[in-house]
Amino acid sequence: MGLLQCVFMTLAASVWHAYGYSGGAPKGTCVSMIPSHGGSGAQPSPPTDYKITASANSYTPGDSLTVTITAQNGQQFKGYLLRAQDETTGKTLGTFSVVGGGKIQCGPTGNQAVTHTSGAWKTAESFTWTAPADASGNIVFMASIVKSYAVFWTNVRSSPLSAESAVVTTKQTTVAQDTTQAASSSIEPVSTEKPSVPGAIKMDARCGDTRGCFVNCEGNECQYVATWQYTPEFVDFSIERKVVGGGQRWLAIGFSNDQKMGDDDVLHCINDAAGQVTVARSFNLGTINQPIANPQEGISSVTGSFTDGVFKCSFRYSQVATPQDNKVKRQTTTRPMIDLHLHRHIMLGDGPASGDQVGMHTVNPIVTAAMVDLQTTTIIGDVARYPLIKVHACLMILAWIFCTGVGLVFARFYKPVWSERTILGLKVWFQFHRGLMVTTLVLTLVGFIIIFVEVNGYSQISAPMDKTYLKSHPILGIIVTILVVINPVMALFRPGPKDKNRPIFNWGHWAVGMAAHILSVITICFGVELQKVGAPKYTVYVVIGYIVYHVLMEITLKIYDLFAERQDTERVEHMEMKNGNGATQNGNSFRPMEPKRDPKDSIIKKLLLVFHIAIAFAFTLTLLLLVTQY
Repeated sequence: MGLLQCVFMTLAASVWHAYGYSGGAPKGTCVSMIPSHGGSGAQPSPPTDYKITASANSYTPGDSLTVTITAQNGQQFKGYLLRAQDETTGKTLGTFSVVGGGKIQCGPTGNQAVTHTSGAWKTAESFTWTAPADASGNIVFMASIVKSYAVFWTNVRSSPLSAESAVVTTKQTTVAQDTTQAASSSIEPVSTEKPSVPGAIKMDARCGDTRGCFVNCEGNECQYVATWQYTPEFVDFSIERKVVGGGQRWLAIGFSNDQKMGDDDVLHCINDAAGQVTVARSFNLGTINQPIANPQEGISSVTGSFTDGVFKCSFRYSQVATPQDNKVKRQTTTRPMIDLHLHRHIMLGDGPASGDQVGMHTVNPIVTAAMVDLQTTTIIGDVARYPLIKVHACLMILAWIFCTGVGLVFARFYKPVWSERTILGLKVWFQFHRGLMVTTLVLTLVGFIIIFVEVNGYSQISAPMDKTYLKSHPILGIIVTILVVINPVMALFRPGPKDKNRPIFNWGHWAVGMAAHILSVITICFGVELQKVGAPKYTVYVVIGYIVYHVLMEITLKIYDLFAERQDTERVEHMEMKNGNGATQNGNSFRPMEPKRDPKDSIIKKLLLVFHIAIAFAFTLTLLLLVTQY
C-alpha cells in the first residue's frame, strides 16, 4: 500500500507542478514587476538567453507593432509579465492585445501589460502593442521572465524605440501644375503591403476590439482563428482553419456545457465540388454528429472557401431562442434554436464530408479551457486540458517502461544471482520480479479504469490522415490489459518444478509476458502522439530510444551470460585433467573440484543491473515530465 501511495503522490505532485504557473502574474505585481515566489529572488545578472524585440526600431503615435519575447540557445521559459514604458520617466505607456497565448491586465483600462495563461514551456510569445496618440520620446519594453519557480529575471529590457511624427510632409515643386498632373496621371501608386502567403491565416485585427476571438497564433501566423460579433438579435461568425486533406470537407463551431463531446449544438460549414460553402445546424449525440429537421433555420449571409489547405466560413446566426424552446428534449431531431446568450465552451473541429453528411472528425475538436461569453470581445488562446488522460499516461509509463522493463530483466537474467540468498523464504530474483509485475498489474488496471471513466466507456480515436495507426491505441490498450490479467491467473495454476507440464507453462508464461510488454510499448508510442495527451512531438522518439536501449541491454546481458558459461566450461575441463598432485588423468587419485558459485553471479552482472535500473528510471522520469509539463 505504501508503494501505491508513493506513486499517486508523485503523480499528483507532477500534475500540480505542471499547472502551477497557469494563472499568470498576480495583478498585485503590475507595479513592482516582481514575481511572488516565496523567498526566491531575481537572478543578479541580465539574461543572455532571453530577448525582447519589436517589429520596428521606431513607433508612430496611435499605430501598432508586434512585440516578441524569445528564448535562445535552446532555452525555454514558463511565465512573463511585459509592459511598455517611457525610457526617461518610467511611466507605463500604450495598450496590449494578445494574438495567441497570454492575457492582458494592469492599468486603468486593464490592458497595459500582458502575462501568460499557460504553464507550458515556451520558446516565443508575440503580442500587439498600440502606442498612445500623444506619445513622444523613446520607449522601452520591460519584462519579468520566469524559467522556474526559483529562477527568474526582472527588468529585462528591449532596445529603445524612438518616436516618429504622425504628420507626413510633402515636398514643394516648381514644376507647372499641368506638368505635375500629367506626370501623376502616368504613375500608379505602389503598394507596400506584402503579398499574402498561400495557405496562410492572419490574426483578425478586430479581435479584442469589436470581436471576440478563439485563436492559435504564433506572431501573426495562425493555425485557426474563430471570431464572433454579438448583437441581441444575431451573432456574426467567421472561422478560418488549416485542414489536412482535400475533397469535400466540413468545418464546425460547437457549443458545449462541458469540455467533452455529447449533447452539443453545432453550426457546420460544408464545401461542395463547385467550391460553394453551405452552413447548417446539427448536434452531437455522444460522439456522433446528428442532423436535425430544420438545419437552415436562423442561418444567413453565408460566404466561404476552401483553397490551399485553408477552410474559411462566415455566416450570421439569428438569436430567437426562448426559455420555452430550451425545455424541448435535447436528443430529438427537432432541436430548439441555439441560445447564444448562454455561457458555454466553444469547440472547433473539421473532417471529411459526404454530401450534406458530416463524417468523423480528423483530429479531436479543440475546446476552450473555460466557458465563453459571446457578448464580450475577449481574445481566447487557452484550450482545454485533460488531467485524467495525463494521469492515465503516467500510470502506463510507470507500469510498462519502469516496472516491466526491470521486472522482466530480473526473470530472464538474474536467477543465478544471489542464488544462495532468499527474501521471506523465496529467491531474490523471484521476489523482485513478482513485486514489480504485481505493481504493473495494479497500475494498468487503475489506468484502464481512469481512461474508461474519462471517455465514458470505449471511444474511437480521431487521427490525422497521415497517422491513422493512432486509431488502434484503445484496441491495443484493451489487449494489453487482458494479457496482464491472464499472466497472474496462469501463475495460480503453475505446475511443480519437476512436473512434465512445467516447460509448457514456462513457455506460455514467457510468451504472454513478452507479448504484453511489446504491445504495451507500441501502445505508449501511439499514445504520446495523441492530441489530448498534449506531449511534445519529439516524445515518441524518447519512447523509441527506450526501446532501442532495452533491446541492446538484453543483448548485452545475453552475451555476458554466454561468455560466463563458456569460461565456466573451460574451467571445469581444465580441472578434470589434473589430480591433487598435479598428475595427469592416469594418476591414482583426484582432488575433488572445489564448489564454486555460478559464474553469472558476479559483480559485473550486479553493476549492469544497477545501470539498467538507473537508465530505465531516467527514461521513465523524462517521459513523465514531458507528459505532465506540457
